[in-house]
Amino acid sequence: MRWGLLLATLLGLSAPAAAHLTPNSEVQLDIGDGSVSTDIIVPQGEYAYATGNPVDGGAQSQALARRYLHEHITVRSPDGRPWQVRVGKVEFVQIAGPPDLHALATFTAPADAPARRFTIEWRVLVNELPSHFALFVAHRPDGSRDILGAVRHGRVELTVDRAQSGASAFGSAIGLGARHILTGYDHLMFLLALLLPAPLLAANGRWRGRRTAKATFGQLAKIVTAFTIGHSLTLIGATLGGWTLPTAPVEIAIAVSVLVSAIHALRPLFPGREPVVAGAFGLVHGLAFATLVREADAGMASSALSLFGFNLGIELVQLVIVCAALPSLLILSRTETYRYLRTGAAGFCALAAATWIGARTGALPDAAALAVEAVIRQLGWVALALSLIVVVGWLVGRRRSPSPLAVS
Repeated sequence: MRWGLLLATLLGLSAPAAAHLTPNSEVQLDIGDGSVSTDIIVPQGEYAYATGNPVDGGAQSQALARRYLHEHITVRSPDGRPWQVRVGKVEFVQIAGPPDLHALATFTAPADAPARRFTIEWRVLVNELPSHFALFVAHRPDGSRDILGAVRHGRVELTVDRAQSGASAFGSAIGLGARHILTGYDHLMFLLALLLPAPLLAANGRWRGRRTAKATFGQLAKIVTAFTIGHSLTLIGATLGGWTLPTAPVEIAIAVSVLVSAIHALRPLFPGREPVVAGAFGLVHGLAFATLVREADAGMASSALSLFGFNLGIELVQLVIVCAALPSLLILSRTETYRYLRTGAAGFCALAAATWIGARTGALPDAAALAVEAVIRQLGWVALALSLIVVVGWLVGRRRSPSPLAVS
């Protein structure tokens, strides 16, 4: 009950909030004869943090933003010839939610080059902020729009071909769903917090007993599947049914879900009901991306195949994460060390969640949330290395003694 009251209180907050933990840029393309008109929206807070440029809306801030965009956008034809990139109007405005850098640009193709086939190299923010990604949307002649894909750190190029097949669009949707999870650190922290107690059983208000390997795998599969179902239902409802909620309370609720799950990993709040909680909070997490898709009026909203591909990408990544984490979770949960690792990981998740709540309610600067992202990126590699060490150590030790894992 107390968590319901806390959630209701946070949902009612009206203070300005940071966009998303990984706020997205939006790039809308209107492809014409020989040129492409481009509408660019970049989160103002992330732009200021990454570049150090002023964002006061004055002439100097506009000139610096125009120069930055021009230097970080490259367009070329399939044969490698460069397009002309001209950045026109630049302004700092509040369109929806937190303030944005809004710009209009024109990409002009070389003579005799196809205007509907080109490659964009987009380095705006993605090099400075590895968790950031830019979503590209193209206008159709009938006024509707299609999601073309996204770029992020390490994958800054997007090839646009308006004659792409349905199979290509489906593949793009899968990739977009996968990137949505991989670059959504609040989603990953929520999932991690629910995975930590999965090998354990609760007794007398504490984590004491241990599940078998088979039971642990079943619990993990239920958790990620329930989360995906909740995520998918909200996405479908928001895009096809028109469900809407203000951005700020959705972002705060996502951070609260991480905090609640982290506390549960420390002390059982809802033992045995983790899949139910994962599904319920999945409904909230789904709204984060659904808001962007709906505001863009993108073709994914009217394409069942694209929606299926997007959610399939989410599920595949989550299952890969579970399969990668399962061996080390099972091995470590049989040791005394796991109690300390679980406590430390859950404590960090709680700290990250508290930071996001503070940033999204205006109590903390955006830089605090971005600093948390930087730490999470490094911890991801540490966790991967630790998992490999644990598994290799167990395989070596197994040759000397019977396996400690029950499989029944």
